[in-house]
This record gives sequence, C-alpha cells and structure tokens, in this order.
Amino acid sequence: MRAGSVIAMTTGYAQDILLMFRPGDIGCMNPKGIHLGSAQWMCDPAANHGFDDRANARRVFAALSSGFMPPGHKWSQEWRDIYSNWMADGFQP
Repeated sequence: MRAGSVIAMTTGYAQDILLMFRPGDIGCMNPKGIHLGSAQWMCDPAANHGFDDRANARRVFAALSSGFMPPGHKWSQEWRDIYSNWMADGFQP
C-alpha cells in the first residue's frame, strides 16, 4: 500500500451494528421473534413483511428509524447512518 492510501472498511453486523444494541434490547426482542443477537438472522436475504429482500434487517431499520425500537433508547442519526451504511455495504455478517 502506498503512503496516503485509504483502505475502505466494509461495515459488518457483528463488528459494527451488534455492538450498538444493549443486552436488554436483544433480550427484549428475542421472544418477539426478532433476533438482534444473530448476524445470520439479520443478514438473511429472504423477503417478508412487505420488503423484497433482507426483510429482517430492513424491518429492524424501519423500527429504529421511527423511534419504535429499541425501547426507551432512540438511536442517534449517526447510529442510524452506520446501520444504513451496513445495508449499503451488502448486509455483511
């Protein structure tokens, strides 16, 4: 690598997104069938809930964007942007 080169880092679920969820958020959502602690579940390419693909991740993003989730802890715009970048980067686990 040449001096001054910049390496583009891909956003990953386990390394970037999962860390933003509190243990209580994960525990609260599991009984509802929303498995925030599972990169495999979050990265599932399947359609559902009115989304053409990646329904689990897109549904969670919709809830985060509306302030519905996580309970009592609305995410900042910066965190929502990180999540959006993760989706744009291809939903990497």
